[in-house]
Amino acid sequence: MARPEHGTLYQIFARIWLDELSRAAGRRLTLAEVPDAELDALAARGFDWLYLLGVWTLGREGPPISRSLPELRRGYDEMLPGWSEADVVGSPFAVARYAVEPSLGGDAALASLRGRLAQRGIGLVLDFVPNHTARDHDWVRERPELYVRDASGAVACGRDPFFPPWTDTAQLDLRREATQAALVEALCAVAARADGARCDMAMLVLADVFARTWAALPELEPGAAAGGELWARALDAVRARHPDFLFIAEAYWDLEWRLQLLGFDYTYDKRLYDRLLHAPAEVRGHLAASADYQRRSVRFLENHDEPRIASLLDFERQRAAAVLAFTVPGLRFLHDGELDGRRVRSSVHLARRKVEPVDAARRAFYAQLLEVLRLPALRTGRFATLAPAGPDSLLAHRWDHPEGAVVVVVAFGPEAVGGRVALDLPGLAGRRVAVRDRLTGAVAVHDGAALVDPARGLPVELPAWGVAVLERVPS
Repeated sequence: MARPEHGTLYQIFARIWLDELSRAAGRRLTLAEVPDAELDALAARGFDWLYLLGVWTLGREGPPISRSLPELRRGYDEMLPGWSEADVVGSPFAVARYAVEPSLGGDAALASLRGRLAQRGIGLVLDFVPNHTARDHDWVRERPELYVRDASGAVACGRDPFFPPWTDTAQLDLRREATQAALVEALCAVAARADGARCDMAMLVLADVFARTWAALPELEPGAAAGGELWARALDAVRARHPDFLFIAEAYWDLEWRLQLLGFDYTYDKRLYDRLLHAPAEVRGHLAASADYQRRSVRFLENHDEPRIASLLDFERQRAAAVLAFTVPGLRFLHDGELDGRRVRSSVHLARRKVEPVDAARRAFYAQLLEVLRLPALRTGRFATLAPAGPDSLLAHRWDHPEGAVVVVVAFGPEAVGGRVALDLPGLAGRRVAVRDRLTGAVAVHDGAALVDPARGLPVELPAWGVAVLERVPS
């Protein structure tokens, strides 16, 4: 199924989703029983992909660890006051088997859901975790040679070199040919059940990153080492069977471009997220990166690892950040609860979340923004950054498309700004041009010759953190 290069993805945590739907229905639902109205709502919002987190079978060892760690328990107290031990189901990234958790309905229920999503033009994205498994994965018992051992000879816990080990996981030895071959087959099993994969901490399995993280390991026995990068062989193997399969890399440490070169369709753009929140003056330079890099970037303001954006930014600044993040090239990634202005982050270890009221202003804004993102220009058009005449906080870009161009202007700073934006778009010169703001409905008529003149351009006046999404009104 062909989907636009600049599409939208919506992340939902499967266990929380089914918990809330089941409470509403008065009985326990499986993935096969998600109401049609839920799927129709996703389609009505224009989502191209559903990223369904947490469908895989977890082991028995993980949940007790999730219930026992003091730092996690403190988080549960903040996120879900009154939580019970039964609410703690374990981390979805400590996978014991790439088969759907039986309590969610198993593989058959997921296949049913995937088919119903496909009927609505929505692809299904699932997780793949290449760095580690659950500590009671079958491989630990049946293929212990696939794992890293610590100094005592025990299977080591999975880790990121900058954080403490994940004690509910077992670290795979990515240097080994046998480990890489097993992971390729596991990824093919994921690909048989979905239309795309979000590859967890994808940079950890790059050969040089793994070597630095585990520098103290003894050398492998002769003939045991893999011959190259896992991602090159894994992506090729999957695409040989499923040519249109989508690959998304969770990536950090400025390794995104390397992963794109290895074949990932999209990589997380954490740098843009950080700059939108903490370094507004650096956003302009970030969006001037190469077109190939930009179009393969995942833009987000939230995901399961980050705080709720509504808890960090007031409405006006969040609106400005969202317009910038989601109207530039790449995959637009939105998180369940973001559209309703939730402020309390949910834990991936919990199958329930706090009840929160809807933020009406944020919900109304996101409804408008999602309509904008459905415009042909922003899905398949030609993108260009613009150079406004005005202060550095005035940012602008445009999308050109036969069905109509779109110009986005943002005052990304705490002061009101004014300036002019020259529009290098065909069909404006020599005409009176009516321009409408998609967000406010306001219409202004301009001299087309002035709009395209680099010395004049479109006049804009915006308040602090102000936004405008402009389109030509057909004559």
